[in-house]
Amino acid sequence: MRDTLQPTLDLLDDGLRLYRREFPRFALIIALGALPMIALTLLIIRRPDLLASGGGLVTILLVALISMPLSVYLMGAISRAAATALRGESVTLREALAIRPLRLVGMGCYGGVFLTITNLAVSIMSMVCFCPLYAVMGAAAGSMAGLASGSGQASAALVGLLGVIIVVAFVLLYGFSLVLSGATYGSLIFSLQPFVQGKLRMGAALRRSIDMTFYRFGANLLAYMCASLIFGALAIGSTLAIGVLVPLPLIFLLGSESPIAQGFSAAALLVGLTLALPPLPIWMAVLYVRRSAERDGDDLAARIAAFAGSDSIGYPDQDDI
Repeated sequence: MRDTLQPTLDLLDDGLRLYRREFPRFALIIALGALPMIALTLLIIRRPDLLASGGGLVTILLVALISMPLSVYLMGAISRAAATALRGESVTLREALAIRPLRLVGMGCYGGVFLTITNLAVSIMSMVCFCPLYAVMGAAAGSMAGLASGSGQASAALVGLLGVIIVVAFVLLYGFSLVLSGATYGSLIFSLQPFVQGKLRMGAALRRSIDMTFYRFGANLLAYMCASLIFGALAIGSTLAIGVLVPLPLIFLLGSESPIAQGFSAAALLVGLTLALPPLPIWMAVLYVRRSAERDGDDLAARIAAFAGSDSIGYPDQDDI
């Protein structure tokens, strides 16, 4: 088990180390996408009457439509920056954001189809795996209802035990469903790596994406799940630390009813969430680079080149014969 998990744990460590090293650039990239959402949130808090108007609803619908391609663009930019840092080159904002509109449209269309198929597969798997568990939980709840009508300490203790088991099972199932959801988005980001890394044409990038998605699928699935679990913990921790603790002094000074305090709290929540977003595309970029090296035999070529250039092993000189 340790040998199976160790490569994934090394991947997560390398991604976090890369994020710490290039934190200002990654934070700047994600901040460019967060600024419109922060401005819209502050506007809604300042002018809640805009939601009741037709213009406000149209604006919200436009933001919802733009959020998908903007998210794909930001994930691609972070992946490009991570790949550049992995090559030992300096990360520049201009190079990371240099994704052409036509390629972005192709990424969005392919990503939408990929996400639909993946969600369908996850839903079918969830129904097959989770429905029997929900049936058992329902039967346990029915047993609790029957035991609750009885008297005696044994019935009360059994009801309490069944209640604890049901609550624990529900929390575990809900947490696992969240991990599956995060793993789905992780697989989506991984599938888009051929479009953002390198200069492949759209058709070649599509074939490369399908090929790399199913190459070492089991190991990739484990990486998706572990990355989703750590990402969820980071997102909750950073959101609580920045979005809840930072605005507390201002809330105490101005009061919870103050528009300034409410706007600052909303902005802090968005900042905390956006600062937790880069690790997921960074991990997927690192995973893609490693899988590409394994798939293309780059490591083997490097070993052969090192072996051929070694002085310890070689052919004898003519003078020694």
